Amino acid sequence: MRKIHRRIALTAAIPVITALAFSGCSSSASSDGSAAGADSTDAAISAVTDAQLQGASISLARFFGDCSDTVGDSTNVSTTVGECATITALTNKFNAENKWGIKVTRLGGASWDSYYDTLNSAFAGGTPPDVAIMHGSSLVDYASRGLLLPTDGLAKITDIDLSDAVPAAKTAIGYDGTDYAVPFDVHAALAHLNVDLWKQAGLIDAAGNPVMPTTADEFLADAKTMKEKTGKNFMGVARSGDQLGVHVFESLLQQGGGDILNADATAGAIDSPQGTTALDFMNKVFAEGYADGNQTYDAAQQSFLGGDTAMLVNGTWVVDQYRTTAPFTYKAANFPTLFGTPAVWADSHTWTIPVQPQADPVKYRAALEFITFLYAHDQDWALGTGHISARTSVLNSDTYKAAPQRANYADTGLTIARPIPHIANWPAVSKALVNAIESNWFQGSSPSDALKSGQANITSALNQ
Repeated sequence: MRKIHRRIALTAAIPVITALAFSGCSSSASSDGSAAGADSTDAAISAVTDAQLQGASISLARFFGDCSDTVGDSTNVSTTVGECATITALTNKFNAENKWGIKVTRLGGASWDSYYDTLNSAFAGGTPPDVAIMHGSSLVDYASRGLLLPTDGLAKITDIDLSDAVPAAKTAIGYDGTDYAVPFDVHAALAHLNVDLWKQAGLIDAAGNPVMPTTADEFLADAKTMKEKTGKNFMGVARSGDQLGVHVFESLLQQGGGDILNADATAGAIDSPQGTTALDFMNKVFAEGYADGNQTYDAAQQSFLGGDTAMLVNGTWVVDQYRTTAPFTYKAANFPTLFGTPAVWADSHTWTIPVQPQADPVKYRAALEFITFLYAHDQDWALGTGHISARTSVLNSDTYKAAPQRANYADTGLTIARPIPHIANWPAVSKALVNAIESNWFQGSSPSDALKSGQANITSALNQ
């Protein structure tokens, strides 16, 4: 089942509700979600006994879909494929095996498209879940409102080793010098390859592996060779009705040393030589017929799986789908570095503990035990979904490297991934960025005008 990971959560719809408004506590634990109130909360959570945890019940808010009918009560994560089946089996496993008999119950609303609207309503209504999944790109908005418990101290209670988190995953959980979540993965854009087409075009090494281009000129030359020898498109990417095309622009911009924002995140920075180079390059790829610029997500995927595209830019979430269904020799690879510095768009899934109106340290501790379990089983999640592990130890393990395709793009998680800017008003900035690039692609704006107006609109969004 396709998950639309690239859309932006409209978190601005939440009323400004501070954690201090949730002051009617039923215990000595502070319900303040700020770092200042964390010490007393941490102490109360740490003091919870095994006896108090017995039979605790907590609610879980997540997306990834509903597959309870097919997964049932299975706890076998070694055979799951896909996000829904893997997280369902992991939840079943925790429920069945934790020594306290803690029960995690998933709330309704498993659809990604409506997830953040539902979550926002729960916060506004004073009924947030005990555990909530959250994209790293959305976390800052919630943390800045005091809606999430800081996890710096909580991690010490259950020995969560966040020093093992890869840089992109560590960035995803932080705000203003404090952590507010436990990371679960890094998901990024990859190059998905039809190896058979690469062989037909002669773009392989002596071992028969595709040779990825390392400069823009090499890319264009390879694309021309592919078209001449096979008649197929060299690249596919969803540019219509999807943000993957813009993510390619972001990646190329950062490869050249540019960025979306200036160094202190106070202004846009896309109207730069690097921005012009990235956009001009992409436009040339489409203009020369090396990629179809009008493809939707589904059309781009169908073209790739139908054998008409040599390299599809899509995310980590489709690796196992393509590995098991592609009617050709398939390979996942790191996104090609064309402008000097390895970089690719990335985001992360993280686990958060929302601040509760009536702070109950037992429920907080049960929630902590659950997300500690999930972090400990990060390898199971990565192997079951295709997402990149959030943990350095997993990415470097023999088990992970031996799994199908995973070693091919482990470097994306370790060093290449560039997280989305970690700012509270990212949704507005992202909208301005997407509108700017799409104004060039679909509305007739020149590249220079698109980048100039886009930069101004990004700066304006930052100051909202």
